Amino acid sequence: MANPLLYPALVETALVTYRGIKTGSNAANPIPHLPLPSQYISVLVIYGGLSLFPASGQKLAATVGWGFVVATLLNLYSPGNQVINTNTQVSSTVQAGSDLITGTTNATS
Repeated sequence: MANPLLYPALVETALVTYRGIKTGSNAANPIPHLPLPSQYISVLVIYGGLSLFPASGQKLAATVGWGFVVATLLNLYSPGNQVINTNTQVSSTVQAGSDLITGTTNATS
């Protein structure tokens, strides 16, 4: 019998390929209308990590793997793409924290 993670990994790879062919919007793509290799590598890393579960946890790992497939299908997860950057909120929080430490205020009216 095959590893239970094989099927979700293959379905995830098929979804990544289908979306790459369907959208074809990545200008930095070396081969037009195909996903970037980083998207395939992210699938490999995720399912490779899940395969490290012990034999007793393979059912849980397969369930998590299928969860990633469903999330990709519903556009909740996109392998290899960047996460939205929220540095503006972080930098203002850091500035407020440093003002508390130094005892200065940076009030703008």
